[in-house]
Parts: sequence; structure tokens; C-alpha cells
Amino acid sequence: MASLPADFLFCFSVIDYLVIFAVLFLTMDLARQQLKKNAPAAIVQQTIRTLMTSPGPVARLAIHDLTKPTSSQKKWIKRFDNHHWKGAIIAPDAKKDSEQAALDRLKNAELVIYEIHGGGFRVGHCLMYMEAFISWLTILKKNHNINAVIMSVEYGLAPKVCYPAPVMDCIGSYQYLTGELGVSPSKIIVSGDSAGGIISLEMLCHIYAPGLLTNPHAQRTNFDLDLPAGILLSSPVVSVNQTSESWKKYAGSDIVSHKLFELVIKEYIALKKNKLDKMAMLSLFNNLSHGGMEQICQGSMLFFVGEKEVFSDDIFAFADIIKKTTSKLKVNVCKAQYAHDWYLIREIVRQEDKPMLKRCDEIVAKWCDRAVQYQLGLKHQQQQQMADHLQQQQLVEKEDDESFEIAETVPASTSEKLPPSRTPDITSTLVLA
Repeated sequence: MASLPADFLFCFSVIDYLVIFAVLFLTMDLARQQLKKNAPAAIVQQTIRTLMTSPGPVARLAIHDLTKPTSSQKKWIKRFDNHHWKGAIIAPDAKKDSEQAALDRLKNAELVIYEIHGGGFRVGHCLMYMEAFISWLTILKKNHNINAVIMSVEYGLAPKVCYPAPVMDCIGSYQYLTGELGVSPSKIIVSGDSAGGIISLEMLCHIYAPGLLTNPHAQRTNFDLDLPAGILLSSPVVSVNQTSESWKKYAGSDIVSHKLFELVIKEYIALKKNKLDKMAMLSLFNNLSHGGMEQICQGSMLFFVGEKEVFSDDIFAFADIIKKTTSKLKVNVCKAQYAHDWYLIREIVRQEDKPMLKRCDEIVAKWCDRAVQYQLGLKHQQQQQMADHLQQQQLVEKEDDESFEIAETVPASTSEKLPPSRTPDITSTLVLA
């Protein structure tokens, strides 16, 4: 067998060899499963931290391979890639469905979780959290008899696609869901983790109150669509500042690092293409901290936060401000002594703490159930108010006919208090493990 020229071996850089090694190693399914199942949580966390700042092709391939669905999970998945949207519908035995049957399931579901994945804007995919997704759907059905479906969206990744294109991708998918498919937002939970968190918030601002993108006191202008029933956020990016105490304390160990943010600024924010003063994502924290959240959501919000993540101070501050500036939203926070996105990146949770993940899934299911029930109660009250108003008008018209006098019609009072919000029976802040 002919040998390769000696100078051929030196035409590759160290990075090239690392890329080749990563591809060969991470595409081996057995190795992937062993890493996920048996590697210590701390090693997995450090591995992900390193991969997140690796060259784009390596990072995307490695993260995709580490998080791709297992054989048993694939039966829950029906993929879509058309001019309307790209992503997947996740439901029991969805793989067997035709596209139309899967869409019918989505339209007829009692609850739709509209999912926007994280990944630092540069890695990730719509099926990377299948363990959590399947657990949510199973518990919702078993404990609450709710037939739920997840619509998980793919969006363009940096550096190939930069801001604001991924936000526009998600807006288009949401409008397809609520417009062409006719799914009422009152039975939609918008869910996003990490980068997906800030994308979901900006998406909702664009749809319901575009003024909030530049003005913290702007009001909702789109009343053609109901507001979503709730927002579920796991370790969301709510601020791009890197000056908090949690940043100083955990930047050296968390999955999110200063180096990753440098890449985000270079690849996603792309200041060479975008003007700084035109970037809504940079001011969302401030603009939504003055009562703006109630312009884009009704019902409740649920946060999952790692107490050892760089974003923890900003997320806690954001949640506290929402509580203080709105009376219409119920805010719950679940926290644990772990790093960024521990709730969905379950491999970084130590084996002895795994049971808390099941408890968290039960909390999510219960919270979703209460959010849906609250919307049903609100809808019933609105219908009752309309019926009362119509009945009063009919009585007035009847009196007019009998007396031949012109009576002034007084509209039914709409100042009655809403029934207490049927939000989860959990404390304002849950401390887990």
C-alpha cells in the first residue's frame, strides 16, 4: 500500500486534526451513549463548555450528535421542512402520522407547547431535549388528562444566519400556527431556553406590541390574536450585560463564558451588519421591566434558573421586577444549585439529584394545566359578560317597544373582578436540591 507523502501530513493544522478526531469520535453512537449515561456530570459540563466555543462546524456537529434523539424517542417525532416552517411536531407515535394527520393533531390539541431551543445562537436543534419533551407530554396526559402536542421550531444559526433572521423565523412559524392552522394562543405555552428565551420574548413583542422593542412604556397594538396562556423560560438570556456578580463568580465554570459571548457578538449580533441602536434584543431587559410583560402574555410565567450560572442575578432581577410591575401575571421561579440550563441539559445534573428532574416535570405539567384552566375560566367569564350584555340590551329594547319611549341603553358593567388566577399551588420561589 502506498504511503502518503510526508509533507501531506503537515498540510493540516492542529485544529484540522481536532476536527477530524471530533467527527470520528462523536459520530459513534455507542460512544455518545456512554458519554451521556456514564460520564460524571462535571465532565459533561466542561465538555459542553468547551464545545460551545469551538469552531462552528465542530461545535454544531458535536452538540447535534450528543443531543440527537435515541431510537426509542424517534417514534414521537414528525419532521417538517416547508415554506411555512421548519421543525418538528412531537406527540405519541407521531412518526407514523402523515403530515396532514400530524397537523390535525396540532390543531385539535388541548395544549400546544411552542418550543424555541437554545444553543448560544450558534448550535442546537429542535429535538435536543427529547427526554424533557416526552416527560412533559406523558405527565400532562397521565396526571391531568391533557392531550398536548409540542411544536418545536428550527431557526437559522450563526454565523451563517445573524440577527434578526432567527427571530423572524420564529415569528413566521408562530403566525402559521395561529393563523393558517387556527390554533388559539389561549391554549399555547411559549417555551424557550437560553438563547431561545430571549428569541421568544422578542418574537412576542414583534407580534403583540412592536413598540416595546424601542419604548418601555409602549402598549399592545395587536388585539386580533389572543395572548399566549403562559411563558416557560429555562435559563433565559434576559440581558447581554456581563457585569453582574454571578458573571464574576461563575464565568470560569459555567457552560456560558465570556468567550462564548464574544462569539455571539461577532457571529450573531454581527455589528458589521447591524447598527447597535437598532438592536431590540439589547434593550429587552429594560423595556419589559416596566410592565411590558403583560402586553405580551396573560396568565403566568415559569422560570428555571441555575444558582451557579452567570445569568442567575439577571434572571432573578427580571422575575422580581415583573412581579412588582404587574398584577396580571403570576410569576414562579424554580432554582437549583447547578449551572446554566440544568433543567433541560440533564446530563449536567448529578445522579443522586436526578429525581428532582421528575419533580420539575410534574411542576411544569401542573403549571400548564392551571394555565389552560385559567384561560378556560377567563373565556367563560367573557362569554358570560357578553351574554349578560346582550340580555340587558334585549330587555331595554323590549321596554322601548312596550312604552314607545326612547330609553338610553346602559352597557353591562365590565368592572367585575376576575376570579382568582388558577395558577400552580407552588411557592413563589421553589428551591430544589
